[in-house]
Amino acid sequence: MEVKINQVVLHLLDPGASEPVLSDRAMDMDADLYEYYTATLERAFASDEVKNCRFLPDSAFAAEMAQNQDFIDLSRRIAGVIFEQMLQYQAIPAGDLAVVDFTADGVPFYGVLKLNYRPGYTHHTELMGNGRFSSMVPQRTLLPGTPKADEAALIDRANGTVRLIEKKFTLDDRKDFYLSTRVFGCTEALQEKAKLKAVCETAVAAVKEAYPEPEALDDVPPFDGGTETAVELLVRNQAVDNQISVEDVRERIRENFPLAAPRFEEALAETGVQENDRVTVTPARIKKLESRSFKTESGIEIRIPAELCSSDDAVEFIHSATGGLSLLIKDVLV
Repeated sequence: MEVKINQVVLHLLDPGASEPVLSDRAMDMDADLYEYYTATLERAFASDEVKNCRFLPDSAFAAEMAQNQDFIDLSRRIAGVIFEQMLQYQAIPAGDLAVVDFTADGVPFYGVLKLNYRPGYTHHTELMGNGRFSSMVPQRTLLPGTPKADEAALIDRANGTVRLIEKKFTLDDRKDFYLSTRVFGCTEALQEKAKLKAVCETAVAAVKEAYPEPEALDDVPPFDGGTETAVELLVRNQAVDNQISVEDVRERIRENFPLAAPRFEEALAETGVQENDRVTVTPARIKKLESRSFKTESGIEIRIPAELCSSDDAVEFIHSATGGLSLLIKDVLV
């Protein structure tokens, strides 16, 4: 993905003050800041915490964005609405709001990045007479050092879709979202990691129901967790460019586990995952699907690549008469 930043406006939103500190011009961007915000945007695009949303017909923000071509003024209005929520609900953390005008692969976007404050310390040096001493001073408004926004909205100005990263906070005595419902006015959707979990868990449950005995499957070894290994590996293998096509998974289920396909498709529809969805998956999460972990009662943990779990040449799972399970690892190099 090629990200090109046109301008960034930074607003300070600290409910400890009576009003926000709103900028009336864009930031001066040096190479380090440009790299920081570029990395923050790229990380937001790739996050599996993203929810793919659309503006509701009565979205006040969508109407404002369509009418207001003054980017600086629009950014101030966004900051003002978020600050009002922060004043009303103290659970929403203070932070700086960076509103970014940028393109991603040539498509125009607005990025709304909330950088929540972190408490920390900095050093402080004083001169007393002929002496000097240094100490540590607490700071409560430090910005994140890593390029990651705690909350974010990536608004595709070409088609009106919103990639949203939001968190639940206590609002009116219950945990709820505020960005989708009270700021942007867009549909609520599953997070990408929740979609992946739904696809994997639904597929595993459908296959287990259709094939209660693992021995009935040629590519699943007869050991506890074998079905999970086979199905999760099947799902992972559909990943291309950090995305998994739900339709591809459905096709593979039909090919590999035909008896489970009807139940899988029925149960998947109940989760809210759509047939034409493409689930964004981070490289780290894909890597987690690449292996299976086994732990003994004494605390010994062994991690095995998922592909090898179904290979008798590499490992063998042996069931005892008492119901226990032993693991034989072959061709160990010492």
